[in-house]
Amino acid sequence: MRSYKEFNPTMVKCQVPEFKKDSVQARVSVLYYVLNNVALDASINNKVNSDDNDLIAYDERTLALQHLEHCNKEDLVIFDRGYPSYELFVKYSQKTNFLMRIKKTSFAKAKFLFSSHCEKKDVILEITAPKNIKKRLKQQNLPIKMKFRFVQVILENGTVEVLATNILDENILQTIDFMELYARRWGIETYYDILKNRLSLENFTGLTALAIKQDFYATVFLSNYEAMLVYDTNLELQEKAEDNKYAQQVNKAQSFNAIKHKVFDIFYSNKHLSKQMRELEELFAINAVPIRPKRKAKPRLDKDSQKSTIATNTINFVKRKKKNVGN
Repeated sequence: MRSYKEFNPTMVKCQVPEFKKDSVQARVSVLYYVLNNVALDASINNKVNSDDNDLIAYDERTLALQHLEHCNKEDLVIFDRGYPSYELFVKYSQKTNFLMRIKKTSFAKAKFLFSSHCEKKDVILEITAPKNIKKRLKQQNLPIKMKFRFVQVILENGTVEVLATNILDENILQTIDFMELYARRWGIETYYDILKNRLSLENFTGLTALAIKQDFYATVFLSNYEAMLVYDTNLELQEKAEDNKYAQQVNKAQSFNAIKHKVFDIFYSNKHLSKQMRELEELFAINAVPIRPKRKAKPRLDKDSQKSTIATNTINFVKRKKKNVGN
């Protein structure tokens, strides 16, 4: 398949050697505007060639840096804990603002913040670049030392998280603002869920790299189109929140279904366009769903600390609960 030339083939093994096969993988990265539910930039790629012609997959940080050209000075880009690095911190600081969740091993100076009993919860620390990237940073005229702000956030279940930002001024971003701001990041998770499940992104119409890219960008376009069409209806529903226990929003299952059946008429027919748009808005407003901001998602399993428990439960299921029935 031609997609092998552009994306990374990975061997998928099986207990039966004859059934093993290569599976093509790609990495997707989206710069997503969580307030308006619009993708500002998106990419799908996963192969580069090193000097010795070995295949190297694009990592998340490299793709995140490509989004920088679409960021403005007053923006705040929110990342999860898979992104933090000194180089990413510095390069984003040159162009925009960031807020990132860090790991305990990300920066030694900020490690003390992971203790729930530490005295300081909001500190500014000077971070030095790792030795292996100092030369590259100097060649790019980037500083090898910079001050960043680290804030401890304790969730309702007692979990300690540490967030980092380049916004040092407490008048712009106060300590109490961090938890709510970082919670906004959940919008990108629900967006990926819409792409994969609601819009069936992985059900590609072809096997070539071009077909895969066409499907990906068409799906991103469709999600943006839906977000723009339902925007005004969502505002109207929120204004009526006083009449309901919860604020309401457009049911995405209904909105995507309506757009799917009318999208070609809207794009290719110049007649009765305003009438078609009114009909869509009326459909969007029907069967709206409530927004429940305090609902809690099922907590993820910590595979490192609960590995033995998971394995024990699995073995127990196979031995005592699973019933094999023959014909």
